[in-house]
Amino acid sequence: MVLPREGAVGGACRTMEQEGFSFDYTGHLLHLRRPESLDLLKALGLGRSFRSHRRRAGILLAGRVTPYPIQIHTARLPGPIRRQCLLGFIRAWAQDPGEAENFGQWVLSRFGEGFAQHFFFPYNRKLFCRDPFDLTTEWVGRYVPRPELEDVVDGALGLFPPSRAVGYNARFLYPRRGGIGVLAQSLARSLQRLYLRAPVVGVDLAQREVVVGEGQRFAYDALVATGPLPQLVAMAHPLPDDLRARVDELAAVAVWNLNLAVRGRARRREHWLYCPEPHLPFYRVGFPSNHGQLAPPGHHTLSVEVSTPSGTAPPAGWEMACVQALTREGLLASEQEVLFTVVACVDPAYVIFDRRRPSVVAAFREFFLKHGVFLCGRWAEWKYSTMEDALWDGAAVARRLVGA
Repeated sequence: MVLPREGAVGGACRTMEQEGFSFDYTGHLLHLRRPESLDLLKALGLGRSFRSHRRRAGILLAGRVTPYPIQIHTARLPGPIRRQCLLGFIRAWAQDPGEAENFGQWVLSRFGEGFAQHFFFPYNRKLFCRDPFDLTTEWVGRYVPRPELEDVVDGALGLFPPSRAVGYNARFLYPRRGGIGVLAQSLARSLQRLYLRAPVVGVDLAQREVVVGEGQRFAYDALVATGPLPQLVAMAHPLPDDLRARVDELAAVAVWNLNLAVRGRARRREHWLYCPEPHLPFYRVGFPSNHGQLAPPGHHTLSVEVSTPSGTAPPAGWEMACVQALTREGLLASEQEVLFTVVACVDPAYVIFDRRRPSVVAAFREFFLKHGVFLCGRWAEWKYSTMEDALWDGAAVARRLVGA
């Protein structure tokens, strides 16, 4: 039995349709590392529905766009910035990095002051709404490419091979048309007991029952929770008071996604741009029509992301501020080209990896497991993960439940 809260499957992996345009809930791309992931797509009949793309991502900095990752692509940046980044990296490289106590120290010891000042610190402040020195390094792993000295020097001189793939998302898959929601829809076709618009409002741990909507109750032997961990804690009872109080130690940010339906062709060929500078109201801009058929002929879509602490809204006028910034930076021909906008909010979106998170999540995982509740996926496990990770997190729980 599957109980989605909304009237469509997929949660944040959904696509909104309006006037011939398709908008995902922020950027959702399939970065596959496991051969069985491709086998799954084929089994779902989606093998030919998805197209493989070589990442075209950039960083909007100092009025210019330089390719991502910035560590190996500083040749297009103004001379003073390029010099700061290169010298900072060399000085950091020449020293023993040691064990970093936090993300801020990790950046300085691995990349140096130039890269920290111009990209890593301002970008992650905008994304996580936190000081980089308040974050741990648990999440960096595959997500932050760490180049060799030779790569950084080549990048500063414009010699880094453009064909060389770097980073976990160097290639990705995306539906040829229809948006990312086709993946969840295909998975749902095999479900025999799917109840749409069935929000779980209570979890009776003593009786092993879930309460749905206005009071309908379903008994469970095992419950797989995929929604945000704080929401599960709020619904579950009985729960020790001291443990329930620890939920306040979990932090996250919400992402407010402004989607634009625009006349004409996209002004950039990149799939997305990172925007670290504080004067820009958004941290990332996407050009979804550059990797999927998501707009009528002669039109394209833009996707703008703004981050706020979970449970809070952006400042008044943020939508107009974003449109004006897009126009100033040349990412939008003019405000008159925008036919309409659609706002989507994902809250929580990104989990905050701070010092308190590991012990709190472990305590809740242990408690719920004793009551037959399995935490599964990005938000229930309160972590940072990809779409592929989500697929195989679900598969791992399923295998555990059937004893495979």
